[in-house]
Amino acid sequence: MGLHISRIEIRNFRNFRHLVIDDFPAHAVIVGENGVGKSNLLEAIRLVLDPSLSDARRMLREEDIWEGDPAGLAGGAEVTIVVELRGFDGDDDAKSILSTAVVAFDPYVARLTYRFTPRAEVATAAGPRVEPTGRPLTAKDYDAIVFAGANETNDVRAIRREVALRVLPALRDAEADLHNWRRSPLRDLLERLPLDPVNLEATASAIASAVDQLTKDDNVAKLEGHLTDRLGAMFGPRLAVQPTLGFASSKPDELIRAVRLFFDTARRRGISDASLGSANVIYLGLLLEALSQQRLDEEFIATLVAVEEPEAHLHVTLQRHLFKYLLRTGPSLLLTTHSPHIAAVAPVRSFIVLRAAENGTTGATTSALPVSNEEAADLERYLDISRAEILFASAVVLVEGLAELYILPALAEAAGFDLDAYGTVVASVHGTDFKPYRTFLGPKGLNTPHVVITDGDAAPDKLGRREAGLKRGANLHPEEARRKTLLDQIAQLPGTDGANYRTTRDPLAVDLQSIGVYVGAQTLETDLCPLFGEEIIQAFKELNGNATAIDEVSRGVANERNTTIDPDIRKKMLKRISALGKGRFAQRLAAHIAQVDLDARIRTAAQITRDDVPLDEQALRRLGTASYLFLAMEDISRAARGTSLLAEHAAPSDVSRQGSDADQ
Repeated sequence: MGLHISRIEIRNFRNFRHLVIDDFPAHAVIVGENGVGKSNLLEAIRLVLDPSLSDARRMLREEDIWEGDPAGLAGGAEVTIVVELRGFDGDDDAKSILSTAVVAFDPYVARLTYRFTPRAEVATAAGPRVEPTGRPLTAKDYDAIVFAGANETNDVRAIRREVALRVLPALRDAEADLHNWRRSPLRDLLERLPLDPVNLEATASAIASAVDQLTKDDNVAKLEGHLTDRLGAMFGPRLAVQPTLGFASSKPDELIRAVRLFFDTARRRGISDASLGSANVIYLGLLLEALSQQRLDEEFIATLVAVEEPEAHLHVTLQRHLFKYLLRTGPSLLLTTHSPHIAAVAPVRSFIVLRAAENGTTGATTSALPVSNEEAADLERYLDISRAEILFASAVVLVEGLAELYILPALAEAAGFDLDAYGTVVASVHGTDFKPYRTFLGPKGLNTPHVVITDGDAAPDKLGRREAGLKRGANLHPEEARRKTLLDQIAQLPGTDGANYRTTRDPLAVDLQSIGVYVGAQTLETDLCPLFGEEIIQAFKELNGNATAIDEVSRGVANERNTTIDPDIRKKMLKRISALGKGRFAQRLAAHIAQVDLDARIRTAAQITRDDVPLDEQALRRLGTASYLFLAMEDISRAARGTSLLAEHAAPSDVSRQGSDADQ
């Protein structure tokens, strides 16, 4: 990639109190909730780089100042926008044009700054300052300047002419723009053609002959006469006009303006016959071709194109095909989008996520994601249309497979936690390799609050391996020394039937919970049996009426409620459920769990007899093998909505707290 935006810093502008995006991707896909500031980010870039923006448009108003600024425009608030450019180390033309903007040389970095600040009235030894006026300031008391490098006297107008920024707004009328000669990108393509003047003269002569032939028709001549009489009467003799019908100018230098783009060889279908989406694609294609020709003709040193919500009016398959191509080729491209179809085909290192926060919108990018190229490719394959929604999520629950994908939303529904309302997504990684997805969502990626829920697989498998869940959780620990210690401790655990098994295993699971990894006991189905055994049996009955099968599942549920587990009975139950399909069974079970009186069920299981005792984390830890699911959802509930999972019972009075202590 050649010259591109590499860093942005915004202070006090609209949604942004202080936004910094280092490692800004060359091809950037900007996502975020409505109203978070995606369009405002593009507007900030325009204030610095857009040559079509007038000086008057660069003067801000009260509503352009971050609303949380204590001073506001009247009190002298400043707005600063810094855009840094990289990727021109081998481009001598770019180095020359950007020479006054260069602030680093290894690699080359050019910096352009927009500043909206109160006009300096007084020069002092310490530097210029604003003389207090004794009245609130207005926009007329401010100056807007854009400068290159570190010196405010470095003019950027020449740079803006050479770094071509084009912003295509959402919901534009592409058809009207293509019909308007001054706004159409087709104009640039046609006007730079080296047309043969002899051919133009011949064409003009042929058109004049054709027009003359047309007007020989008596009806055409009659219409011209009627129009001449009527308009002559309306204008009067001093402003008389002579209306003449024709279909193109016969002047050679104006012929090019009559050229129109058609979509068939017979030249019958024009832009007005295209759909809105097709017109947008055609417009974008013409623009990119025009920019490409301008670059070949060395009219500027680089092209930056920004498009707002390009998915409008485009069929989903066209979205995927078009932007899979555009985001991997051509000039630097910035997109704002709500479309998971576009996100699903975007390079994994191209995302910028904006999130609303108390102190202004914050941003994170995957540009410097610390994964291998192979892991990046895996992530791109993973982010299909059904899972790209994690890019738009405020919080994410990573799980192994389909069963958890159905059960966890049902648990949340029973708890009164509307996942969709709070932008929370349960996403399956379809396996047990959580590392690349955790990295993608972590602080060096999207920085999205998330938890991992994984089976414990504590009992030995066919190869004698045990505690697979704890081991995979330990391998996700960010600290290498602690990771090694945990693995050593896991290796020393006694068997699941050992006398002190629970007392030695539980602290390890709690340790992993501190890093957002929640490990079960065995598998989801067996872990749910003590708390939702009746629902499991009922769901199985609805899908399989075989008496023997029902009996084996019922015995399996009872077995999981015993202190000592019979592995053969467990195996038979799981075999029956697997025969149905774990996903299919989980779908039916989820319908039952969503209807459970969760408050009463948890109080019974945790042996809490008083209604005023809060169902807090300590209560959830007393739910046996299912506790890890509730603790994970408690964690994600606090991250997504700032309250406990069971929020109605999370904040009792002081008297209730005293009762809670006594009761427990």
